[in-house]
Amino acid sequence: MDISSFSCIPIAFLLGSVPSAYIVAKLSAKVDIRDEPDGKISAAAVYRRVGLLAFITVVVMDIGKAALAVLIAQWLKAPPQWVMLAGAVAVAGHQWSMFLRFQGGRGATVIAGVLVAACTVPTLIGAAIAGVLAWRTKNSTYSFGVGMIVIAMILFTMQWSGVTPPQILIALPSLPPPLTAYQLLIAYPVILGLMMMLKALQVKYRPGANILTRQDEVNN
Repeated sequence: MDISSFSCIPIAFLLGSVPSAYIVAKLSAKVDIRDEPDGKISAAAVYRRVGLLAFITVVVMDIGKAALAVLIAQWLKAPPQWVMLAGAVAVAGHQWSMFLRFQGGRGATVIAGVLVAACTVPTLIGAAIAGVLAWRTKNSTYSFGVGMIVIAMILFTMQWSGVTPPQILIALPSLPPPLTAYQLLIAYPVILGLMMMLKALQVKYRPGANILTRQDEVNN
């Protein structure tokens, strides 16, 4: 493998760091999304403060930058493990953006972009199930978690069922020895979901979070 393949990692962090929500809110409504009381620099915050069109723009940008990070890693002929690392680094770049003094969103849309590029068909199925759950339960966090588990279960089933996998997979099913690239891909949605949980905890327990939340409640 050529050493240039490893350049996919800094490229992924740079792409992930592009602050889509901040840029769109600032350009379309001169709103600084960083002052959200809940600390989330997200598409949802843009929807609340700017509107539907801005929200859709942010979602498309987030999914696009994440998918691009994975595709660039593949284009550079990086091994599957490095492609997956590039995707995770893009998520980390979004969560701790170098352009926002290492602030950022939880990364749900960016994770979706990474998984669409890494395992398209399982991700679309998991996203459809998560979307229905979110509509019925009004609980996006729970629905997102279920979607991640569904994607992992589909990938696991493909490992042992003998079903011919879709072409768009960064690693193909293979039998043991353990810790093959495909087996890492099975765990990949769960790993990315845990990254999102880590960011959510960091935002929830950041210094001054309770004070900002109470001030927002008083203002409303």
